Amino acid sequence: MAKRKPKGDRSPNQDEGAPARRVSHRVLAVDASPRARAELQHALGATGLSCDGAGSIAETREAIAARRYSIIVIDESQCDGSGLELVRELAGQDAAPRCIVTSSRNDFDGVVDVMRSGAIDFVAKPYRPAEIAARVLAAIEVVRKLRDSERRVQRLKRICKRLNSARREVAEQVDSLCSDLVSAYQELADQMSTATVASEFASIVRQELDVENLLRSTLEFLLRKTGPTNAAVFLPTAAHDFNLGAYVNYDVPRETADVLLDHLADVIAPRFEDLTEIRRLASREELADALGEGAAWLEDHTVLVFSCHSDGECLAVVALFRDHTKPFPDELVPVLEVIRDLFGKQLGRVIRIHHRHKPDLQWPGFDVEDDHGLAA
Repeated sequence: MAKRKPKGDRSPNQDEGAPARRVSHRVLAVDASPRARAELQHALGATGLSCDGAGSIAETREAIAARRYSIIVIDESQCDGSGLELVRELAGQDAAPRCIVTSSRNDFDGVVDVMRSGAIDFVAKPYRPAEIAARVLAAIEVVRKLRDSERRVQRLKRICKRLNSARREVAEQVDSLCSDLVSAYQELADQMSTATVASEFASIVRQELDVENLLRSTLEFLLRKTGPTNAAVFLPTAAHDFNLGAYVNYDVPRETADVLLDHLADVIAPRFEDLTEIRRLASREELADALGEGAAWLEDHTVLVFSCHSDGECLAVVALFRDHTKPFPDELVPVLEVIRDLFGKQLGRVIRIHHRHKPDLQWPGFDVEDDHGLAA
């Protein structure tokens, strides 16, 4: 006797013969349990998403071959193989769907295994319907931005091809059209450059699930983008109270470095914890206006400062400063915006993994090391 499929579970080919319905993003729910699969489909369907089901790795491969999916929500344990093996396989393919892994394992090692497999997110079982729906919608937003970028690139290539074939016929318009094209290409190049920075930095920090290593990796990446500079990361310990988490000393005298950094933790961090943009302080007047009496500590310096947030909460304040004769270039600001957002998200993820939350549980302390090296 053929097994009866649970209500709400449908295969990718079930809609054949029915009128086609345009769906910009589609989800595939993979779970060996028909009941769990049906509950997952129901939760996602309630958000308006189209969701198919698969009960094994083999069915998942068939579904991916037959239809394009934006997100796959896959249980780690499958009857015919490991869900993480499929996640690793898809992570190495271009234009492959992004994977959210669900698992009954909720220990630290399990979470690390999942995130290092290339998954975009991890959800512990049992989960609430609202939680899984919110995670899927957030992942879809990431996929949407990537697809929009790909479409812009393809559109620009088509425009270039048409212009090249028509240039002899419209010679009188070539100069103006080329000018527009150069502007469009430069804008796209800037966007692609920012996307490259985001991809490079994300691949570095998503592997760091320890606070100290995350701070060290972030500062090393920052220095590659800024060149020689003093840099400090301040972490909150209580409401409006910050301690030094990590720093790089470029040109501050050794005998005054500790006092300066402690002062900046008390002056800069609380003033800028709610900052939503990259703040540049390039003159004595701007320093005095922003820091008051504390501006004397950074006299003749140019400063860039930004705060990193996750779920509306400030998790770090970062300050970069060096002699005013070596100002920070304007093109550095978009790079810092990318680093700020990804760093804040990863800090939030580390907190969730370690079950830490300020101010009930404070951040760990950090030891100050050498003068010109990296301390965290």
